[in-house]
Amino acid sequence: MANQINNKKIWKSFEKDELQGWLVFALSNMDSGISKENLKIEINGNDFHNLDEFFCVLEEEINGVAGYFGRNIPALYDCLRGGFGVHSIKELTWKNHARSKKLFKIKFIEIMTIFQEFNIIINLE
Repeated sequence: MANQINNKKIWKSFEKDELQGWLVFALSNMDSGISKENLKIEINGNDFHNLDEFFCVLEEEINGVAGYFGRNIPALYDCLRGGFGVHSIKELTWKNHARSKKLFKIKFIEIMTIFQEFNIIINLE
């Protein structure tokens, strides 16, 4: 089935429980091949409305369609330590970050702290 999935954001129309199922699916189909280094990625705060969707967007930017590294903030930290398809992210551009900051509140600060801890250049737009 994973070979039939070739478009990003398939998960956008899923309900919360379906989105959790999507994350489980992505984990079971994860390709633990070569880790990518010095990635430059871009996300858009308008593309997600909750943390689960945030992780789906970030995972697709890192690992492609149905990409996976986890579904919570500790998993983000683990991902950035290496494994789960990423060795390092060099730069992150976060468009419409103000929307995410308002939506995530303290979780936004936690996410930013993790990115800074791993010396990721952060461009907030």
